[in-house]
Amino acid sequence: MKTETNLENGVPVTGLSRQGGETSHGSGRRLALVYSGCHRRGGVERVVWESANYLQRSGHSCSVLASELPPAEQMCAGLQLRRVRDGGMPWGLSMPIFLFQARRLIQRERYELVAGFGVQAPEGSVLWVQSVHAAWWAQCLQRRTGFLRLRQQCNPFHRVVLQMERRMFGGRNYRRLIALTSEVKADLERFYGVPSEDVEVLPNGFSAAEFHPGVSNLFREATRQRLRIDPGAWVVLFVANEWERKGLIPLMEALGSWNQPDVHLIVAGRLPEQRLRMQAETSGLSGRVHFVGGGEAVNRWFGAADAFALPTLYEAWGMVIVEALACGLPVLTSACAGAAVAVRDGVTGLLLDNPQSVSEVRAGLMRLRENQHPQPSLIAESVAGYRWERVLGAYEQILEGAL
Repeated sequence: MKTETNLENGVPVTGLSRQGGETSHGSGRRLALVYSGCHRRGGVERVVWESANYLQRSGHSCSVLASELPPAEQMCAGLQLRRVRDGGMPWGLSMPIFLFQARRLIQRERYELVAGFGVQAPEGSVLWVQSVHAAWWAQCLQRRTGFLRLRQQCNPFHRVVLQMERRMFGGRNYRRLIALTSEVKADLERFYGVPSEDVEVLPNGFSAAEFHPGVSNLFREATRQRLRIDPGAWVVLFVANEWERKGLIPLMEALGSWNQPDVHLIVAGRLPEQRLRMQAETSGLSGRVHFVGGGEAVNRWFGAADAFALPTLYEAWGMVIVEALACGLPVLTSACAGAAVAVRDGVTGLLLDNPQSVSEVRAGLMRLRENQHPQPSLIAESVAGYRWERVLGAYEQILEGAL
C-alpha cells in the first residue's frame, strides 16, 4: 500500500500536525534499523541515530543493527543495540560481509519490519535512499581524466557498491523506497528503472536542541579564544569528511586570493591535516586556517562562525547546510546540493553554479560579508520545517504504510 507524504516547499507535513502538535505514534511494532554505523559523528549515521530514538520514543520496539554503535546512554531506554561484525575489510569489501551477518540476525529475530539506510540492508527492507552511487560514479567519470579517472575505475569499493545497488534497486529487492530528494528519486528511475510509484520523497532533518542561534552566545567567545582568532575577525566554517568532493581546496584558494587578513577558516572533519596544512600555506592562508578534527560536537564550530561554506561538487542532501541555517548563519553552497532547496538565494545565502570556480567562490564569500542578511533568528526560522520531529513523523507514517 502506498502512503502519501505531503510536502510543502519540500518540507514534510505528515506525522505532525501542521501547527506543530503531537506525533501520531505507531502501534508498537518490532523494528530493525540497519546500517553500518549509528552515531552522531556522520551524516547517514546521524539519520539512523535520530530515527532509532524517535521510533523508540513513539512506542515501537526498536533494534539497531550496526558495526559502529553509540554509547547506550545516548539511546532511549529499551532500545536494543546489536553489533554486526563486518570483518573490517578495506575497499568496501566489508559491505557484503555486513549484509550476510545482518541477514542472518534478522532471520533469527523475525522482526516485523526492517528499515535500511544503505544498500547493505537485507532484501525486503524499507530503504531510505540517501544517495545513488551510480549517479556520483557517472559524474566523476565525466569530470576526471588521466590518472584520477584510472584510479577511480580500479578502486574495488565502487564496484562493490554499484553491484549492491543493482541487486537492491535493479532487482526490486526492497519493500519500499524513500528518496532523500526528487533528484535522488530521478536517479533511481534513470539508473535502475525503479518505478516512480515505488518511491516516496522525504528530506533529512536537524536537531533544534543542538542547532539554533543561541550557539553563538554559548560558544563564540571561548572557541575563538581557544583557536586564537580575534573577536572581530570574520570566520567561515567548513564541515565535511569528504573534503575533496565537497570543495575545500577551491574554498581555501578563494580565501587566499581574496587576501583579507582578518578572514579565518575553521575546518571540521576527519581529514588529512598535514597535507591540507601544506595546501593552506600554498594558498596564502598560513595561520588563518584552523583544523579542529571531527571528534567534538559540531555545534561549537557553528557558534564561532559568521558564515558557512560548502562548495560541493555533488551532494545528495548536505545536512550541515540546514544545520548552519538553523544556527542563523548565511550559507554559501552549490546549487546542485539537495539541501540547496532550504537556502533562499540572495537572502539566507548564495548558491554557486560552478563550485570549482575559485573566482565564483571568492565573489560569493565577498557578497556574504558585504550583504545585509536577516537576523539569525529569521534565518533559523526559514528551516523550522526540517526539524527532526516533523521529518521523522512523516518517516514513521511511511513505515506504518509499508506493513
